[in-house]
Amino acid sequence: MEFFISPKYRVYRHLLVLAYMGIFLISENPKDLNSTDYILKEFTWHIYFLSMFYLNMYVLIPAFLYKEKYIFYLFCLITIIISGYLVATNITESHMKGYRFFKGQSKNTFDFFVTMHIVTMMVFASTSIKLFQRWARDNNRINELEKNSLQIELRELKNQINPHFLFNMLNNITVLVKKDPEKASTIIFKLSDFLRYQLYDNNQHSILLLSEIQFLNDFMELEKTRRDEFNFSLTIENENIDKSLISNLVLPPNLFISFVENAIKHSIDLDNPSEMSTKFIFLEKCLKFICENTKPAEVIENSKNSGLGLANVKRRLELLYGNNFTLEIEETKTNYKVTLILPT
Repeated sequence: MEFFISPKYRVYRHLLVLAYMGIFLISENPKDLNSTDYILKEFTWHIYFLSMFYLNMYVLIPAFLYKEKYIFYLFCLITIIISGYLVATNITESHMKGYRFFKGQSKNTFDFFVTMHIVTMMVFASTSIKLFQRWARDNNRINELEKNSLQIELRELKNQINPHFLFNMLNNITVLVKKDPEKASTIIFKLSDFLRYQLYDNNQHSILLLSEIQFLNDFMELEKTRRDEFNFSLTIENENIDKSLISNLVLPPNLFISFVENAIKHSIDLDNPSEMSTKFIFLEKCLKFICENTKPAEVIENSKNSGLGLANVKRRLELLYGNNFTLEIEETKTNYKVTLILPT
């Protein structure tokens, strides 16, 4: 299976196709190989058959069949096959004294059906190869995605719901119970929602985006109770998008938390206040997420695995969206900015 789907074997697959075509066409009349006219005719029909094979494989299938435009795919395929046949026939009839697959047979109708039979086999072969490759790659992607999701779940349980975070929150609440009971009660509710989301909601295959946004807001507000010098903003913007679409939009869970967590971690400054801004911008056919934070004047050493979360999320995005997403990371001396654009 690896030979048929791996890019590193692509050249060998093409050589195999060329070898098959050469053996198939030349073996019919090996005595005519000394004829220049015969070789030119063979070369012309080689080009025709291979053109149909590769046009179907690399143009028609990705452009129409993969996008479920079946009628248009068949129409374009038949049009290209017949047009190519007419062009090849015109060249051989006009300049190479005609072309017949089998000597002694009447040309035109018989040759047409023989040619269509061969082209049909070539097209069917290229379609089968392409669909098999897609099935195998999708199957690998699903398996890797399941493995990646499991790793992310374990990471979330180990790193985000960690004892240090909970102990800090509980200590802050203990202090606030006497000083500001109302604020302590608010933090308890937010912490409860935060833990409930982490333990239950984000284990689903998809969640409401608004729930994810609320979770991120609670996370940053809880961080604010630990660090008075930490300031943040979370905004939602849209450009003439139906609000019902926004409220019903669902996405895979935990697509943004690693960026927010990373921004919080790397914004810690022992001498100056740190700031962080998060934006969700709804465009016509996509969602833009922007996360920006200030950097400390003196770099604080972090754990060796500080970039592991971002690497996992990037790979997960590739498995979920293929090439249909954009991730940009910009870094200056004072700021760190992540921009993620997802289709909706």
